[in-house]
Amino acid sequence: MKNALALAGCLFLAGCVPLTQEDLSQSSGVITSYQYPELDAGGHEQQGLHFIVKGYDLERIKAVTELVEGFYNRIMQDTGLYSFKPAGLYPIILYASREEYLKKTRQPEWSRGLSMGNAIFTYDGDHLRGVLAHEITHLIFHEYMGGASGELRWVNEGLAVYEEIQAENSPEVLRAWRGAVKAAYQNVIPFQDMVILIPASEKERTVNTWYAQVGSVVSFMVETGGRFSFSIFLKELRRGQPLPQALQDGFAGKWRNLSDLEYGWHSTFHSLGGPNGAAEER
Repeated sequence: MKNALALAGCLFLAGCVPLTQEDLSQSSGVITSYQYPELDAGGHEQQGLHFIVKGYDLERIKAVTELVEGFYNRIMQDTGLYSFKPAGLYPIILYASREEYLKKTRQPEWSRGLSMGNAIFTYDGDHLRGVLAHEITHLIFHEYMGGASGELRWVNEGLAVYEEIQAENSPEVLRAWRGAVKAAYQNVIPFQDMVILIPASEKERTVNTWYAQVGSVVSFMVETGGRFSFSIFLKELRRGQPLPQALQDGFAGKWRNLSDLEYGWHSTFHSLGGPNGAAEER
């Protein structure tokens, strides 16, 4: 990659297929069936507490099942949504190769994975940790938030990026993420625009900046505001409270509205992903 922003953009854009406004408006939070072809003959599956992983190599399937259950637990810790219970197991389809994935899903060449309905479709490779963490976050967010999820894409994508960067656990990815957030901060998007921006309608540079910024903002909210407060914030949004009220109820005494959050983020911003070491080496 030519620069850190391009690398990080590849990280958290390649695994996420943008939803249209129509798709988002139809999101009900109800588990739905998925639509792409499954594996060829000779496949296996492994069932965990929250996922059913399907692939060709049984030992690899077992390892991926353990991996995604770990991601699920971390997402629950970061969001404080311990009372959330999925309606069913989330299927993960692990194709044998990139070629099989592209042939069966008909995604663009740059795609490395996607979620459709209640399932994740991808293939094995170096990208797998980040893509799975990102897409699992989307599945949980959409099911928990229900119809409100379409209006909160900045929270949805910001949380998915935050979980992805943590899951990658790579010095190279971490350096790229630091560079991406620094670059985004030079072209910062005002928060009143950030919360309504639709990535699919914007130019690539703006989209990359937006993804890095919302990832940084959500990491700031989780790390600085606190995970329990973040869970209340999500619950209030789910109840239909407007954003200022949800911020005030969730982060009592800290941020009363979007302007307070923006000021706090600017005031304590540093080189990577938001203040207090969000996505720092641990």
